[in-house]
Amino acid sequence: MRAVAKKAGMSERTIFRYFATREEFLDAVAAEFTRLLNMPAAPATIDALLSMPRALYTGFEPHARLISVVFHTELFPRMKAGAAQQRWVGIKRLLDREFPKAPPRARKIAAANIRYFMSGASWHYYRFVFRFDLEETIACAETAIRQALKGLR
Repeated sequence: MRAVAKKAGMSERTIFRYFATREEFLDAVAAEFTRLLNMPAAPATIDALLSMPRALYTGFEPHARLISVVFHTELFPRMKAGAAQQRWVGIKRLLDREFPKAPPRARKIAAANIRYFMSGASWHYYRFVFRFDLEETIACAETAIRQALKGLR
């Protein structure tokens, strides 16, 4: 908190005037970062699910450096527990509704795999480890999602 206050040009006391605890402050920062990324809501249809990589990954692009930094901070687990968790729950519900005859374990595994491809970590890996451009990165995620869905039919 001291370092944040110093960087912001204010006292620690001022920060604690708005946030009662360090945890509350970190939750607020994670929430603001999530808002800044303008992440799409959990998909309600299969078509929305298939278009999600484009919406999500395009939103990541302008914040690439910031996303890379967040992976190595206390914000990362907070973000996974927030928007990413809601996305996973929404995807799981969608698969349960659309593929009721698929075994529950298969739906759970498909939802987990899809969640993985709907993450900043996957986007980052494609973009900066494989050095794919944005369109290639989107195509990778779309292909993986289609394959996961195909396994449920």
